[in-house]
Amino acid sequence: MSFFEELKRRNVIRVGIAYVIIAWLILQFSDVVLNNIEAPGWVFQVIMLMLGLGFPMVLIFAWAFEMTPEGLKKEKDVDRTQSITPQTGRKLDRMIIGIMAVVITFLVLDRFVLKTGDEPRDHSADTQVVVNKDEPEAAAEAGPSVAVLPFVNMSEDASNEYFSDGLTETLLHMLAQLPDLHVAARTSSFAFKGQNSSIEEIATALGVAHILEGSVQKSGERVRITAQLIRADDGFHVWSQNYDRTLEDIFAIQDEIATDVAGALDSSLLGGSTAAIHSVETTNLTAFESYLKGLEQQAIFSYGSLAVAESHFKQALARDPAFTDARMALARNYLLKNGTGLITDEQAREQIEPLIRQAREQDPDSRLARAFELMIKMGVNSSNIEALEHKSILEELRGLLALVPTETYIRMRVAGRLSGFLDDKQAGIEVLQAGLLIDPLAADLHGQMGEIYLADQRIDEAREEIERAQQLAPDNPNHYNLLSELEKENNNLPAALDWTRRAIEVDPQDHELAAVLAQDLYALELPEEGDRWYARVKALAPDSPVTRRVELNQAMARKDYAQAKRLAGAMISEQVGNRQGSFFVAVIIYADLMFKAGTEKEGYDFFVSVRPEITNYEVLPSDFKGRLMQWISIGLMTGFESFEFRKQAWLKHAAALDARGVPWRQPERAATTWDNIMKGDIDSAAEHYLEHRLSQPMASNLNMHKRGFEPFLREVFADPRVAARLAKKDTEFAQLRRTVSELMLEPEWTQ
Repeated sequence: MSFFEELKRRNVIRVGIAYVIIAWLILQFSDVVLNNIEAPGWVFQVIMLMLGLGFPMVLIFAWAFEMTPEGLKKEKDVDRTQSITPQTGRKLDRMIIGIMAVVITFLVLDRFVLKTGDEPRDHSADTQVVVNKDEPEAAAEAGPSVAVLPFVNMSEDASNEYFSDGLTETLLHMLAQLPDLHVAARTSSFAFKGQNSSIEEIATALGVAHILEGSVQKSGERVRITAQLIRADDGFHVWSQNYDRTLEDIFAIQDEIATDVAGALDSSLLGGSTAAIHSVETTNLTAFESYLKGLEQQAIFSYGSLAVAESHFKQALARDPAFTDARMALARNYLLKNGTGLITDEQAREQIEPLIRQAREQDPDSRLARAFELMIKMGVNSSNIEALEHKSILEELRGLLALVPTETYIRMRVAGRLSGFLDDKQAGIEVLQAGLLIDPLAADLHGQMGEIYLADQRIDEAREEIERAQQLAPDNPNHYNLLSELEKENNNLPAALDWTRRAIEVDPQDHELAAVLAQDLYALELPEEGDRWYARVKALAPDSPVTRRVELNQAMARKDYAQAKRLAGAMISEQVGNRQGSFFVAVIIYADLMFKAGTEKEGYDFFVSVRPEITNYEVLPSDFKGRLMQWISIGLMTGFESFEFRKQAWLKHAAALDARGVPWRQPERAATTWDNIMKGDIDSAAEHYLEHRLSQPMASNLNMHKRGFEPFLREVFADPRVAARLAKKDTEFAQLRRTVSELMLEPEWTQ
């Protein structure tokens, strides 16, 4: 008899198979139990070692001994004619089949019921991310791809949430360094935090082939991290691992996990690039924890959270001055504060420029530092550079976005400038679409897309994107504000005002939201209702340019024109910031008051005293404020200069605008009406005024019924068509004013 036949006869093979299956079940059971009781990692390793050592011992035992009716005997002492090995073999077969049935049941439950077996996701959330199942799964064509889901905080202390989120953030950062690996951005990954969505649904929504998830158990100075990499199409666990370390080892753990994941994804497909992975640049645990807490607060993106985040990042840098990631996070925080109106452009520049210099000293080729540098040079919220230079900066920023693709805020501002300042809406949309390929659930990107569509009067597309943004981030006040703007375009002012009120409820510290309400109510000539919200603005931000604009609006609503002139003049003299169009409104109101009083020469002289260079109409001021004042000064000449003189001044100004690449000739721009007047084509001017100003919904421009700049536009207002439309607007305004007055009596407005 051959050796193999003898193995079969003695049931050695059957015993080996049974042992392997039983050992596998023991390991699965042990993993679950040990995780639940937070046993140290070495316990599981000891069990594996014992089971491994037991395998050859069992095989030797099966070879040397045989079960008989009299009990267990050495095989050499058994009479083969009396052997019952066939019966024993059949019993072993039945046992193996039974155990296999248990295994199959476990695998079915794991795949179709539990989805990922020991999946640590939180299933308690009340709200769900709605997955668009019509979106194509890009991962099939994109090569190796992964989404890192937020690691679940399994610690008893809920305040440790920042630690698990920060670990996730760090792993995202590390894996994103691999050039051939597509990694879903943080915003989209974190959208599924606490959700019930399946692995397959998440992967489809994010366009990835793999999901990395895990849990963090932090207790005292020790931490246990469980991580698992899952193939999305079939739920197969490509790789899983437990890491038990002291907190001092956390940086090594991060490197280890990221490297393991990259290897599991097949480093050959990634070009063997795993060596490029590096963790956050600190070994100071306290600094790292402050950094993580800062990231947690920064992600909330509210007035209060940005202040807290700033404090944490500064603490991180105090503990480790060489911590570049914390330095760049602090710079980003100043950009965000500037974007929300908490600090001015100049204040942002003063804070960010030293951080950029320090980052450059550590890494002269830092792409992020360069991106922040360009953002500051461009001016986050004002056009303080020449148009052609502005265009060049935007082109460079677009190139950098390909290298720092997850910088959502920079992407939004680039798209906004392309579509707004340069009037290239398609370019702005393309920038956002590129971002949505890696961050498909980024609410801010969807909101910005909706804003561009709204400016382009693509109302249906705007509604789809803005509602999507609000659905993805229901606690973000910016999306409520966009819904307000959308309703204004639908000429539904009550609904628009209500959306703004709800935005204030979400972020009561945002003075600019209250300013929007106050401005609208003042524009409706409802000063008492406006005063309530102005008081709120004043209390929150007494020195803000927006606050000063609202104060100016208040004076106009009360018809206190002397006060309005004084306030507007002060804002112009001080060259106040143009946040929410504050400087623009001051110039327009001041000039209009001069027109109505017949004191255009006084207004012109005042403008020249503030900005003497505006009198040279062949030279365009490099900043927005100067260009605006130069333009309006030509209109003020109506009261004291000849038409021909004004015409020549305008033509020089227009030529200078064209030479600098300023987009003013688009049909919808107000300057087109002025251009036609200066050319003596009053009929075209009237037609343009009708089509592009008086055709707007009343809700979106509450001042359109007013005859602004009346002496300058006298011939346009005299046109019978314009006069009839203005009379209709007067009636519409009066009705809208009554409707809003009644709305202000509703309980939600009087509380």
